[in-house]
Amino acid sequence: MKNLTLASFGVALATATSLSAVPAAAEQLRVGLAALATSVDPHFHRAGYNFDLRENISDALVYTNGVNGTVEPRLAKSWEIQGDTKWVITLEPKAKFDDGNPLGADDVIYSICRVRNVPNSPGLFSSFIATIANIKDAGDGKIEIDTKKPDPNLLRSLSNIGIVQNPTGRTLAYDDKSCGNDNWLATGDFNSGKTSPGIGHYHVKKFTPDVEIELERNDQYYGTPAAYDSVLVKSLPDNSARIAALLGGSVDVINAVPINSIDSIQSSGKYHLSSMPSTLLIFLLPDQGQEKTPKVSGTDGKNPFLDPRVRKALNLAINREQIAETVMGGMAQPASQIIVDGVFGHNPDLQAYPYDPAEAKRLLAEAGYPNGFSLTLNAPSDRYVNGAQVAQAVTAMLSQVGLNVTLETFPFSIYFTKASAYEFSLYLAGAAADTGEGLSQMINLAGTRNPDRGWGGANRGRYSSEVTDKALEDAQSTLDDAKREELLRAAVAEVYKDDGYVPLYHEFGVWGVRNGVHYDANANLTNIFYTARPE
Repeated sequence: MKNLTLASFGVALATATSLSAVPAAAEQLRVGLAALATSVDPHFHRAGYNFDLRENISDALVYTNGVNGTVEPRLAKSWEIQGDTKWVITLEPKAKFDDGNPLGADDVIYSICRVRNVPNSPGLFSSFIATIANIKDAGDGKIEIDTKKPDPNLLRSLSNIGIVQNPTGRTLAYDDKSCGNDNWLATGDFNSGKTSPGIGHYHVKKFTPDVEIELERNDQYYGTPAAYDSVLVKSLPDNSARIAALLGGSVDVINAVPINSIDSIQSSGKYHLSSMPSTLLIFLLPDQGQEKTPKVSGTDGKNPFLDPRVRKALNLAINREQIAETVMGGMAQPASQIIVDGVFGHNPDLQAYPYDPAEAKRLLAEAGYPNGFSLTLNAPSDRYVNGAQVAQAVTAMLSQVGLNVTLETFPFSIYFTKASAYEFSLYLAGAAADTGEGLSQMINLAGTRNPDRGWGGANRGRYSSEVTDKALEDAQSTLDDAKREELLRAAVAEVYKDDGYVPLYHEFGVWGVRNGVHYDANANLTNIFYTARPE
């Protein structure tokens, strides 16, 4: 493993409230990212780089620390639980929208209603609000949320929902469909700048998809202001271009540092690394939702991935240690399950998958494929650190057990739209623990895919198990931490037993930073600009 100083999951990230006093003005922060948000709309796509932008421009009710799961106030100044299912939340009275109007209960209700009503979303946020039965204005700057059953993670879930200004002129009556409204803010208007995405540390000055995003500091922000006057975020998907931009001085920070560039950054004397183990799981997911699957041949029309022996063969054909140490340069932890070690819900009883290509061949033959079959492995070309190289290594490993594998990649900007349309039979992707613990990650990845219910948003291979679903449902309403973790571990074990996923590794987050800039690493790989500051 590279000689890096990595923060452990037991140490919390520095937060805005712990910053030293910031100067009245500071130079522009220039950031180069491997990919950019696909929209300014805070509710459009539940995906990593969209979380990035939302966190900087559209505050949620609370912020969840990605390391330890603690909940910190944002637009919610305080809260209390009355009984098992009623939450009374006091809104921050200092929070105001761009036009000077103060945050109101109607804005919160509208925003949560809108989550289910975003046209053409490739990944809705619905699972975060699935347990809400009702929301109402409780008066005196408070809202009251009733849940269908006890939900210990309600606030952690709501930490992902940016609050936008209600344009209707009335307070919507909450329900789990349209809330009686048929005219929602348009995603295009957020992107063009016509509609503000909410109250945040920064405003969006200009959004150019796949090119750059210009942010300017919100000097009317109700909390600790950001240190930098402006942030210029550039799309630099090519590893070489990204590292050249940092070392050449055209950006101050880059994310997804290429593994082969770590030494050059460390030895330069002008730059340093900010790094942390992350909750991001990189995985393969086979199609388990239809009898005839695309991009597969030599199976007499059958979907081979419906056979658990074939899925087991995939898991045994992958040399995770080699991928982690060689392809990822030691900057990854081999994975046998969805939740990373150290995060609530990780199951310590599950053994690592052995690398056993002989047994993989035997299982394929037993399943009726002694000579293998042909398939296409799909992967994004520009989303994950060394993602394309990982996909190439996986292709070679699967070929060694007799499968005829073709690798096909697409840019991040269109990749997940295709995956959501079920155009892939075996694909590579990643997902993190958005709420600082494992329940939301499990519901997102292993819950039976159901957009109306908000489950399985990233489960585009449509793994489904009644046993897994029941354990997750029970965990959702269990307030006792020990019992809830036991249920989560049971769900994790069921996915493992089913070989529903092919987990590869949990990625480490590594940023390259110019000396003189403080930039916090983040366990969910989120790029938070408002905690950056000159040093």
